[in-house]
Amino acid sequence: MKLHRTSGITIFVTLLFITVFLNAGCGGQQTPNPATSQPAAAASAPSAPAEKKILLSEKPGEWKADGIITDNEYSKMQVFGEMEVYSRVDGDKVRIALKAKTEGYVAIGFDPTDRMKDAEIILGGIKDGKPVVFDMFSTGATGPHPPKEQLGGTNDVTVFSASKKDGVTIVEFERKLVTGDPKGKEIRIGDNKIIWAIGASPDLTDKHVKRGSGILKL
Repeated sequence: MKLHRTSGITIFVTLLFITVFLNAGCGGQQTPNPATSQPAAAASAPSAPAEKKILLSEKPGEWKADGIITDNEYSKMQVFGEMEVYSRVDGDKVRIALKAKTEGYVAIGFDPTDRMKDAEIILGGIKDGKPVVFDMFSTGATGPHPPKEQLGGTNDVTVFSASKKDGVTIVEFERKLVTGDPKGKEIRIGDNKIIWAIGASPDLTDKHVKRGSGILKL
């Protein structure tokens, strides 16, 4: 009778332990509810590919005014707001590329005295399917900025190109550091005070939608 009671207790404890173990699950964690679990595919969804970074070089290779920025074509790149400015100096010339996400134009102005006043402004983009670039001079703090030729100056941007693809506009141009034009501004090795602007419309006469200022280092 005593042995029978011990066996009953042993069996009861064993069954209780097995029940608790099964309910607890592996490691003491509750089994996740399939209805609320995140699908495995969501955790491993591929991210968007990163934009290719342009390689820069202290001694850049060949430069082409084709509206395309290639590896080792420029020596420096600076970001001003939502515009990238690539640059290189070759002898007495500076070569620059402006790049921004826009269907409109991009522009850079050199050496303003009061907001836009007295700045030489180079503005360009694609108009009617063709690259256009204007060399202008701002006569007031908020403009106007007509082409320098209308003010007795000269167009000093004779080599240029532009492109527009996937909502990104690129303008490339070449200009002498010192032009001798009374309506032009000297571009210096070192720090240059600039203004910049981005237009949303292909109409290059429309007012900019984004603008700013900064220091371009050459």
